[in-house]
Formats: sequence, C-alpha cells, structure tokens
Amino acid sequence: MISTATACGSFEDAARLLTITAELTITPRHLQTLCQEVGGELVAEHRAQTAAFQSRPLMTPSKTGEPPIPLATVMIDGGRMQTRQPDQGPGVHGQAWRETKTAILLRMTCAPSDHDPQPELPACFAHPLGTRTTDQKPPPKAIPVSKPETLFRTGIATLENSDGFGWMTAAAAEERGFFTANAKAFVSDGLPYNWSIQRRHFATFEPILDFVHASEHLHNAAKAIGDEDGLGHRWAELCWQGRVSEILAELREQRDRLTPPLHPDDELDHPWCVLRREQGYIENNQKRMDYPRYRRAGLTITSSPVESWVKQLNQRVKGSEKFWNDDQNAETMLHLRAAWLGDDEELAQHLRDRPGHPYARPRQREKLRVAA
Repeated sequence: MISTATACGSFEDAARLLTITAELTITPRHLQTLCQEVGGELVAEHRAQTAAFQSRPLMTPSKTGEPPIPLATVMIDGGRMQTRQPDQGPGVHGQAWRETKTAILLRMTCAPSDHDPQPELPACFAHPLGTRTTDQKPPPKAIPVSKPETLFRTGIATLENSDGFGWMTAAAAEERGFFTANAKAFVSDGLPYNWSIQRRHFATFEPILDFVHASEHLHNAAKAIGDEDGLGHRWAELCWQGRVSEILAELREQRDRLTPPLHPDDELDHPWCVLRREQGYIENNQKRMDYPRYRRAGLTITSSPVESWVKQLNQRVKGSEKFWNDDQNAETMLHLRAAWLGDDEELAQHLRDRPGHPYARPRQREKLRVAA
C-alpha cells in the first residue's frame, strides 16, 4: 500500500489501483495516514543520521565505499511544491509555493585521458535548448566518446533550509562512502547557496558549473543584442573549450557599446541590463568552468541527472491541485518519494525491517513477551 501510494500520482489513484490489482479496499485518507506514519519514520532516521554525522569527532576517518567508487558525483537542485497551513478547517488556507531541495549521489564510471575526448562543441548546444533550426543538413556522424556512466543512483529531498540541507547531503554522502572515492565531483547550477554547500561540506570534490546552464546564459546574452545565432554559437563554443576569459572580454565590449537605461533596476529586460546580469553570472562561476580539464579527468559536466530526478519527484508532489500541509505531512512524502526513486530500494528495505512486518526481527522486549 505504501509503495503504491508513493509511486502513483495521488492517493486517489493509488486506492483505485489497489482495488483493481490487489482486491484491497482502502480509502485515500487511510493511505495518506499510513504514508505519514512510515514517511515519518524515514524522516526520523535521516535526521538521526545527520545529527550523528554533525556530532562525530573532527578527525574521524571517512567511511570507505564498498565496492570502491571510481567516481562519486554529488548534484543538487531545487523543485517546487504547494503547501497550506494545517488545522485551519475545510479548504486551503495560507497557500504558498515552497522550494524543495534535492540532492542525488551517483556512483559513476571514470576514464581519465591525456587528451580532451570531445574537443568539439556538440551540435545540441549551438542553439538554445528547444530551438527548431532551418538547417536541413544531415547531422554529422556521431563519434563514440567515453563519458561517465551512472552505475548506481540514490538521493534525498527535503523542505529544510540550505544549512540543514547541506548537513543532510553530507551525511548521506558519508554513509555511502563518497569521501573516499577515487575521483569526486560536485555539479550544480550557479545559485550561490549551492556553492556554499560545496565549500563547506564537499571541499575535496571538484566544483563544476553545469554546462547546460552556462550555455543557456550565454545564448540569452546573445539574444539580448539580437545576434543569437552568431554570438550565441561562438560563446557556447568558447565556453566548451574553457576560454571563459575571452567570453568575458567580449561581453564587456558588447555592453560598453550600449547606453545604459536611466533606471537599470526597473528595466531588467533592457539589453544593457541583461548583459550585465549574464556577465556577473559568468564572472562568479568562472573558476568552475574549466570544461576541457574536467573531460580529461573523466568527470561529468552536466547536472542533467538531478534535473531528471526533480521531475520524477515533482510527478508525485507538485501540481496546481495539490496542497500539502506545511508541517511533517509534506516532509514525509518527499522522503518517501526519494526513497522510492533510489536504486538502493531504501523504501522496500525499510518496510521489510520496520517492526510489525512478518519478516522483521522482533525487538528484544517483544521476544520476552512472546516467550512469557
């Protein structure tokens, strides 16, 4: 019942599916109550794990990954879910969109090389994502390139603030032996708090700005001055080659040609304002944009896996018609859904091990009671 309610898009759909497939009649409200109970157990376990990680002595050696991890990659991103104030009577009260914070932890293959395995910009980045081009030429024949492949994927999701989320992610990484991996990478978009988490908890991981975000920001800058096909392609190519200083010089030159608006803070779509904003984004992330070196080291340079994870998470918790109580109710479903999506079958393992399952080992006091 818990697995069905977590996998389906709603408690109503889960109740119908259980009636059809298992001939089990249960109300959506009862399913929700059960999910809150089991999800609350997962929340308590993760918080206890995080608290233990925070309180351990500073010189405690890191846990060794078993089997050894070729490449440990941490990616973080955010989603959205609607919440409401609980205990306010019928209807929706105090509704608001809250940010869900998500991290995935990937065991990946790693094949370092003496040369850049893919020096040419892939054609998909020559234009903004989703752009339909009029070029009728057949795409060039793909050249096999050795890229990091995901071997095992797990993740976490929470409504905690960035500080609590950072500790939670670090504790999850330690539990999986990520700090002793042969190679380590931290990949994310340009939000400042992402890199605060990296500096505080993952200082030994190579910080990498997601190339897709970098490319889109450059295309946006080119679009602002009306030369998306020319400059956009050129800047994306320079970025792929790690020539970020040249991009910054050209952005400054382009901005200097424009007359700034009288009130820049009120005209955010003005080309001068767009260039200033995108220039700041590239400057702030320049030290995390050495993409040729990352490719030579066998590291991944996009955060597409966490983008996919967030979409799968949102399929259960996000919707214009979905409102979660802004208390433990929302947090429990995030933990359940993340446990369901992971390759380690955390949810199934928890359901097998929790007290009350016919195959769970009873607690000592239960043994004594049975013996008596």
